[in-house]
Amino acid sequence: MPESSTLDSPPIGETTSSPEEVSSTPPKEMSSAPPPDEEEMPSLQSLILGIVAADPATATNEQITVLVPPANRKRAVRGRFVRIEDKSTSTEYLGRVVAGPFFPDDPSGDVRLTVELHGELTNRRTCDCGDRPTSGSAVRELVDDRVGELLGCAGDMYLGTLIGTDGLPVSLQSKSKDVLPRNVGIFGTVGSGKSNTSQVLIEEAANAGWAVIILDVEGEYVGMDAAADIPRLTYLLSDHGMKPAGIKDFHVLHPVSCSSERPDARPFTLRIADLETPILTELIQASMAERNALLDCVDHFLSKAYGRASVNEADRIATLLDPSPGAARPFTLQQLCDRARERSPRTSETMDFLGLSNKLLALVYSGAFDQPNMPSFDPAGMLAPGRVTVIDVSVASDVVKNLATADLLRKAFGYKILKEAAPPTLVVIEEAHSFISKEKVQTMQATLQMLRNVTRRGRKRWFAAAFVSQQPGHLPAEIFELCNTRLVHTLRSMHNLESLMATTSDITRDLWARCPMLGTGEAIVSSPQFHRPAVVTVRPAASRRKFAR
Repeated sequence: MPESSTLDSPPIGETTSSPEEVSSTPPKEMSSAPPPDEEEMPSLQSLILGIVAADPATATNEQITVLVPPANRKRAVRGRFVRIEDKSTSTEYLGRVVAGPFFPDDPSGDVRLTVELHGELTNRRTCDCGDRPTSGSAVRELVDDRVGELLGCAGDMYLGTLIGTDGLPVSLQSKSKDVLPRNVGIFGTVGSGKSNTSQVLIEEAANAGWAVIILDVEGEYVGMDAAADIPRLTYLLSDHGMKPAGIKDFHVLHPVSCSSERPDARPFTLRIADLETPILTELIQASMAERNALLDCVDHFLSKAYGRASVNEADRIATLLDPSPGAARPFTLQQLCDRARERSPRTSETMDFLGLSNKLLALVYSGAFDQPNMPSFDPAGMLAPGRVTVIDVSVASDVVKNLATADLLRKAFGYKILKEAAPPTLVVIEEAHSFISKEKVQTMQATLQMLRNVTRRGRKRWFAAAFVSQQPGHLPAEIFELCNTRLVHTLRSMHNLESLMATTSDITRDLWARCPMLGTGEAIVSSPQFHRPAVVTVRPAASRRKFAR
């Protein structure tokens, strides 16, 4: 069969049928050519789907209407990618069905589809152009391998299948700095499949040799070392050629002040001196006067511990990363609280030692800080290839959760700076809007700057963050700027949708319109790896998760 296009699909049948005849004629009658040989059968997927309709007065540059004969009705579905061959210029265009099928009262019985034009096809790539296909031009389905090539959805981290195709695999590339190291955002309402997608990302990253750390705020992921045991999920996994399987190198940690469902979970303590003072003041919601008092108290202990001696970054990080119970620290939470209480008579409008001592006393009572004979976070023990570590903070207070998140990010990133040979690392932050929110962003500039620093500098060091949230409308805009790969599940609130629409430029309004109607497990995926956003059915997780249905 001769080649007629850059996509190696079969030529248009050599009939002289008028556009009207083509639009109402089944594919098998479009050409009198003999049936193809068995080895040519895959090309049948590129037969004519329909033709371009004449433009109405309301036509736009970005969309065309396609007439589909009744015989092709089952193939006229949203999400399908098509190739349009202009009958007058021979130019080829790439398009995607974004609306329909529509069934007008027409004697021909033709079905109508709305196709979004993605650009002109040149050398197996799309480029912008200042033209549109002529009415009567043939519209062909793209074979799946060509769709995958044009989208750029090949990789070693299997997410699921592309909607509108016959099960085309969609994967991310674990070894590309354009994907995970540029950070990930996973968004969706309750029950949309957001947690399953997070779990799939964790499984695939671990299989690709990444070290993965999860801030688990609900205790959902503490059983991932076991295989999924829900029959329905086992059946669905088989559709993807997979079987239930647990994570082999798996560990669970929890704050010493809290319990965990895992009997083998290991406790850790937070050390107040390991936290950056500006971030500590923000996360305990200290007033400006309390902040000044805290800085005064901290400076007192630092001057006693180090005097005027300068400490280089490598030595400072090495001291920070020592997790041993006997590691030297300039002060403890109790010492800090005592210092604030001693100076409480000096409380003024600018220095509120009394208010500070009350806030520090609440941290003392939490029992999570500076516990003797208890190790702190140990990045060296967490950052191993393929290792998954869950930080179970499901029964901790919001303050403890947030301080644990800040401590983990600082130490894990510090370890990556100190140890260049450390494996690629992914930190998954569940319910990210409770860590830093748009409503509090003006009073959390130090925390936001820490996130910027970690995520932007992390790209060169293969350090990535995944922000997971069911309330993206409450996240500050800066978080979206940090997430270059986004997986968006069902969102029905315009407050949440508008935040993503304003910061995700490559997803069209027609595609956003599908977001509230996505089924469970379906997601719009936008990534620097993909040449175009994709609508994906995410595979079920192979490992166990609490609350999975």
